[in-house]
Amino acid sequence: MKTIRKGIALLFKTTLLILIAATLTPILYFAWQMDKPLSQPEFKGLSYYQYFEWRKIATEDAIVKYMALHPNFEYTGIGSPMTACYSVDVFGGYIFLPIQAFSYDVAALNGVEPYDQHPLPTNVTPLNFVQKWWDTFEYLFWYNQIYLDSFGSLAAYCRLQPNIPTPEEFEVWKLGHQLSAIQ
Repeated sequence: MKTIRKGIALLFKTTLLILIAATLTPILYFAWQMDKPLSQPEFKGLSYYQYFEWRKIATEDAIVKYMALHPNFEYTGIGSPMTACYSVDVFGGYIFLPIQAFSYDVAALNGVEPYDQHPLPTNVTPLNFVQKWWDTFEYLFWYNQIYLDSFGSLAAYCRLQPNIPTPEEFEVWKLGHQLSAIQ
């Protein structure tokens, strides 16, 4: 009886470790990939993290400029204008897109062929699933951020100019922004 109990405990621990590894592997892979330059030329070599940092600072600047040009504007939404503008980017970029990319890759893994409205990845296998998942995620990110022109927000104070900097320009711009915030 004691041997059976030890065997069940070992099976439970092994299953738990496999589940933890299966959950952490894609998360760690995505975190690692997000620090590399995005492959589409429109991002000008920025990493995913740099792009979101640029977008956050640019959104803050756009709100400040809008408020200066419209002194009688009164925000009536939830939180602040920054919450309204930036939370959609964060929700879409960090929560929705990975799930959407995952569903596209699962469909491709199950043999669904790509077509015009859903450019599913091709040649997805269990061995390259995580890499294909990242590729699909990166494509959907590009599609939503650049191709759909998300710079034209419905809220006027959220609109950004689509002048994405290179990594070098971004670092100089970020430093200048930090210095202006200190003064």
